[in-house]
Amino acid sequence: MMGESQQLILMAKALMLGTASFVSLGLGLGWATPALGNEEVEALGSEGVEDLGSNEIASPLPESPAGRLRQHSITPSRPADLEQPATTVVEWMAQIEAAQVQITGVRLEPTETGLSIVLETAEGDLPTPTTQTVGNALTAEIPNAVLALPEGEMFEQFGPAEGIALVNVMNIPDGGVRVSITGTDTPPQAEVSTEAGNLVMSVVPGMATAADADEDAIQVVVTATRTEEEITDVPRSVTVITREELEQQLSVSRNLGDVLGRIVPGFGPPNGIGSSISFQSLRGRDASVLIDGVPISENVGLGRELRSLDPAAIERIEIVRGPTALYGGEATGGVINIITRQPSNERLSLTSEVGGVLSLTGGEDKWSSLLRQTISGREGIFSYDFTAAAEFNGGIFDANGDRVFVLAGDGSLSDADTVNLFGKIRFDFDDNQRLQLTANYFNDRREAFSLDPAVAATPGTQAARAIRLDDIDIDGGLPERNNTLLNLSYAHADLLGSELQAQAYYRYYDENGAIPNDERGNPLFDNIVRTQWNWEQWGGRLQLNTPLAETLSLLWGADFAQERSELPFDIFDPVVFDSSDGRTFRRIDTGTFVPPSVLDELGLFTQLQWQPTERWQLSGGVRYENISFSVDDYTTSNGQPIQGGNLNFDDFAFNVGTVFDATDNISLFASLAQGFSVPAFGRVLQVPPTGFEQVTDALDVTQPQKVTEYEIGVRGDWDGVQTSLAAFYNTSDLGTFFERGVGGVFLPVRAPERIYGVEATVDTQVSEFWRLGGSFSWSEGENDPLEDGNFVALSSGTIQPFKLSAYVENETLPGWTNRLQVLWVGSRDRAFDADVDFVPIDSYAVVDYISSITVGRGVIQIGIENLLNTQYFPVASQFLAGFDEQFNVAGRGRTVSLRYQVDW
Repeated sequence: MMGESQQLILMAKALMLGTASFVSLGLGLGWATPALGNEEVEALGSEGVEDLGSNEIASPLPESPAGRLRQHSITPSRPADLEQPATTVVEWMAQIEAAQVQITGVRLEPTETGLSIVLETAEGDLPTPTTQTVGNALTAEIPNAVLALPEGEMFEQFGPAEGIALVNVMNIPDGGVRVSITGTDTPPQAEVSTEAGNLVMSVVPGMATAADADEDAIQVVVTATRTEEEITDVPRSVTVITREELEQQLSVSRNLGDVLGRIVPGFGPPNGIGSSISFQSLRGRDASVLIDGVPISENVGLGRELRSLDPAAIERIEIVRGPTALYGGEATGGVINIITRQPSNERLSLTSEVGGVLSLTGGEDKWSSLLRQTISGREGIFSYDFTAAAEFNGGIFDANGDRVFVLAGDGSLSDADTVNLFGKIRFDFDDNQRLQLTANYFNDRREAFSLDPAVAATPGTQAARAIRLDDIDIDGGLPERNNTLLNLSYAHADLLGSELQAQAYYRYYDENGAIPNDERGNPLFDNIVRTQWNWEQWGGRLQLNTPLAETLSLLWGADFAQERSELPFDIFDPVVFDSSDGRTFRRIDTGTFVPPSVLDELGLFTQLQWQPTERWQLSGGVRYENISFSVDDYTTSNGQPIQGGNLNFDDFAFNVGTVFDATDNISLFASLAQGFSVPAFGRVLQVPPTGFEQVTDALDVTQPQKVTEYEIGVRGDWDGVQTSLAAFYNTSDLGTFFERGVGGVFLPVRAPERIYGVEATVDTQVSEFWRLGGSFSWSEGENDPLEDGNFVALSSGTIQPFKLSAYVENETLPGWTNRLQVLWVGSRDRAFDADVDFVPIDSYAVVDYISSITVGRGVIQIGIENLLNTQYFPVASQFLAGFDEQFNVAGRGRTVSLRYQVDW
């Protein structure tokens, strides 16, 4: 359907055509006209007269009225020979459209440098388009053309080539056709030519520069709505960490939790020791972690998700802040979607990287090293990317030079050797169809260290220090983790007018825990034990995005996942242990810490996107979630028999949001979103609460929670300045917080809960060579544990103190940039004053330095973490130290990293 403005313009043109046709008919019948010269006759023909007869001119005659008449008379044609003029508006409009060149097909063809966009025409040549760049989109407008595709009124292809996020071809309401090519991070370049009557645009992805990467880029995200969408059109707070930003921050820390803690507003601050267990919440709640849309957050909740693959395999990370049900349960705080690398468009591309890390305060084992090799390329419809990475990490030392003690089972980088193998193969059968298989294997092995006994022997709270355990012999080996992920996806950009995406995945994870621990005297175990973990998941997703109108689309689909998990523990011979001075561990039995269980999740969802006007976006949707949980009869580690059974939960979660472009530079957004999750059943089953005798008992501790969040915000984007500000408030009738229970295990407690906060970001490009900016996060929250209307402050394990980050970056010389960044974490004592926490949280600040130097075809990355060598204790360490001194782990002291990456 044409817009009103287009109809009015066509009617005006039709009126002109009708007038010209009327004159043409008069001329054909031999009507005399005033003294018209040849130029005027030709001009008249250009307005729509298609046949003016023979147009023969007689010899010059004397200047008389009759002579002038004969000189300009036209040989008459018979009325039957004339093209009949339109007599109605509908016929006039049809003639106008017929006069425009019709584009009957759009083809995308990959090239060595990018891709070609071929616009096919039935007949006639297309005029040369006019182009302009808006953000990181290149647009080309073709006048006197109309899109007449058999499959619809618009052509759209997402991710047709590396560096190209979207190609869109559509009719312009005021007439003509617009081709929009959106780059992933920077605007592409295009050359226009003709080939066999078709118009061809040869597109080359743009190359990002330090200034261009952030100054004017329109980022395209997929996580917020499960479809590719410009970030400015999303009614939620979204953060995108590009490959360039990730590479920059990896110079300071190779731990993804630390990277997110520095960059993402609302996400808990870094733990400073490269650990995966850090009590980092997202807006005070749990986040669901995905890899290419595959959920890897386990219901058991051991917090290993961000140490499941090497950063070398990552293309970008998208973070949606606030609850969402689009990807299923467990996302009450938001979604962290890790998107892996795509194959290169070149026939063969090689990238090599070597690096080292040195603790400037450490002693023995102060060195770490890393190696990476990537092979990527394309041959016809087949493309591939294979990456192998290895890290050999030494110890982590605080600012005083002490080796920090980190529990071996927490996924820390300390004294860990990791290997990551990543592979992706892709078949682009045509412009519309793509089949892709991704595989990733991650292995992590830790050396044996223990808490220095002098820490416990010294009065007062001491920093947790580590000592090496030499000549250790453990049945089952040293601590080790393995993670295997397979993901098969298929996409069809135009299946009966809809865009189809299908996915099937499998993941297996196993871990043999930490160094066995002497738990004799602990009522939970009363043995020398070590826990293990076996976890398996498979599932699938299917979704279709169906355009209902030019500005209205419907996303609908379903997904299913099954999770199987268990946490057994090994029991070791106490006599052998004592006689070897704690160096030899002989397994004599096994027990059950968390029994084998099965969790099934089925979701049905629909999401509507509507753009009523050019400045107004609306979206809304609903998801039905059905979750079932089953476990057999079992006996807890302390001998309590529990009767198994089946639990089933279902509910609906809604979302609605809007974005309004108040001006060309300012947009306002608001949303209401709900998230749905079940509790971490493993934590409930390992040490059941009083009165828990069978799984089917209707206790609050096993009930799901629904979180509802209200958010408003504003975004600003001017030349050289980008800002955002958002405020949120969320509630839950069955919030979850943890209390330390028997044997030091943290157990969930359910109560009404409310959390609220403010987040802000600003980035400025002061000049061509200077950039600066930062972010601010503040949140607070309370719950009502007695359900008497008296709300008390939530623990600092849930609500982290305010966080302020700032940076200044300078391109000192062409190819050489330097960046100074600071992270300031505030204090928090509300929970301590309310007798919720054992200790208050003290503030601290950490300064980092990053430098990047382009050398030939390679780049040297230099990073100094904790530049001022500040002795500090991260929030997680301070919070946990209130329970046990062994958790009082200081942050990393001054550490230098050097990496060199070269493309072949």
